[in-house]
Amino acid sequence: MIYDLLEVFKKEYEVIGDKLILDNYVLKDGLYVKVNDDESIEYFVKSSRKVKAEGKSTTEHDFKDTEGTSQPKIYEWFKERDYYSNVIDTGKSYDAPKKTIHNNNYLTLFMKIEEFLNVEFSHIRMKLFYKVLSFKEFDSKNEKKILKNFCHLIKPLSRKKDIVCKMRHLERLLPEFKEFAKEYNPKEYIRIFFEKNHEIYKNESAIYLALKIYNDNKYSIEIEADVLGLPNYNIGLNSKKPFLEQKTRKLSTPFMISPEMALEEKLFFDWLALQPYKTDLFKNMFVNKFSDNGKAVINDFDYLPIKIEEFEDSILVKNFLQIKDKADYEIKELFALENTVDEIFYNKQLKHNYFRDDLKVSDFVSKKLQQLIFMTKYAMVNYFKKYDEKEFYQVIQKYGTDFVVEHLRQKDEKKYYFSELRAKESLNLKFSLLQHKGEAVMDIMEVQKRVINKLETSDYSDLSSEEFFYLCGQVAKYLLTKSKSGKKDADMLEPFLRAKSAKKLKDEIKFTFFKYKHEIGLNQTKFNNALALITAFEKDDVFNSDSFLVGVLSQNLFYMKKEEN
Repeated sequence: MIYDLLEVFKKEYEVIGDKLILDNYVLKDGLYVKVNDDESIEYFVKSSRKVKAEGKSTTEHDFKDTEGTSQPKIYEWFKERDYYSNVIDTGKSYDAPKKTIHNNNYLTLFMKIEEFLNVEFSHIRMKLFYKVLSFKEFDSKNEKKILKNFCHLIKPLSRKKDIVCKMRHLERLLPEFKEFAKEYNPKEYIRIFFEKNHEIYKNESAIYLALKIYNDNKYSIEIEADVLGLPNYNIGLNSKKPFLEQKTRKLSTPFMISPEMALEEKLFFDWLALQPYKTDLFKNMFVNKFSDNGKAVINDFDYLPIKIEEFEDSILVKNFLQIKDKADYEIKELFALENTVDEIFYNKQLKHNYFRDDLKVSDFVSKKLQQLIFMTKYAMVNYFKKYDEKEFYQVIQKYGTDFVVEHLRQKDEKKYYFSELRAKESLNLKFSLLQHKGEAVMDIMEVQKRVINKLETSDYSDLSSEEFFYLCGQVAKYLLTKSKSGKKDADMLEPFLRAKSAKKLKDEIKFTFFKYKHEIGLNQTKFNNALALITAFEKDDVFNSDSFLVGVLSQNLFYMKKEEN
């Protein structure tokens, strides 16, 4: 998977090199110190803040000297050297397991300010300068093999002298730096740089990366002239996860890669971590990534043989339930359908929860909606991001009504009337999508005409199952409007929604009728005929929730004037 993406990345990287990464690289907030060749010292502060503009949140960055003047040119100087000086992760720092020194060379010192203020220089001397002086502590067979390739960089006397010079210089300056750093946020970084050509920084980085590029050098093996190792990205094999080892093989690691491929992988994930969140970063590929402590992790990938932007046949969303001031409308593009589904079914809680497994119940997400999101979101991702519609329409068929009921179950009285509208829109959308796919849906106007005819002519011929559940919805809604309670919400519908059969629904209507019969006159022929038809229905069909909900949500027959009929 990753190596398919790497091939695409490599073509771009071969053209512009590290600029591909550095163009999007951003310095961390904190105090930046530049120690010049003439031993003068310059201080700079990098800060960032969240800004809202046009409903969107963006991050603005500032890089200023101590007098408050922006320094974009020196920012670029720091940016390149900062990238080359970072450790892969804190677990691979030179002072692990303490993990307080986060740079990989003798030309820099990166520490959290709170740790920097308390550090003894002896720790920096032993864990950084002495280690990189000759790398003699890296004495395993594979590490020695790796370091042989860098003898031309490590052994020159000029480098050793420079390391000692920088060490002594930093030791002299450390008290001054600590005093200056006291004024700044202890949770941010102090990052100290010695002036040096970026190529020297890059060479020092190459030595560090060669030693630390693999997941763990204990898994590395020597094959011919190369040391192969376990990849460090998108794989979790370590001492805490021995169950990931291939226990039945002589070589327990899942697979091994060359140093060249490991470096390419590192560059790719550095680049990926800096990209905005998009699933279409690569042409004809779906890639979902998330950030784990600043490192990019890919958790889903797929090839996209086709891409859908506009529909060949637009989707007509009909106003089946005759919502007042709502007209039919067409959906011509996939992104518009995604927005409509998100808004109407999911109350705008789907898109930003596509790839979250930690969705919590809140004022915006009920327990049932949380369950619906978890059960349906992968089908939605497959359609709206991978252009595979197969599961999408299955979800609409299976769960569409659950969204309608969920809207009706809102307990907040102030929100109920909006939720009832959203329930109507959801049923309209479900019917429209199924009809677009060629499925037969309830002809509401025709059912309504047949039921009205029976009510007005006292025609007691058997109701069809569809007519029965529709009429039950109408009667239930009418009876509930007779309640004198100031609170009218979906709790009143709950007993009907829980009915599993025609018999149980009839029992619930009978119970509710006796509760409000004092509000219903003997001369209300239409209603009395409806009750007679429901009572006379003998089949014990399974509860038809769609027909019942159409009855509840459509215009109520018992409040319609004869001209409307």
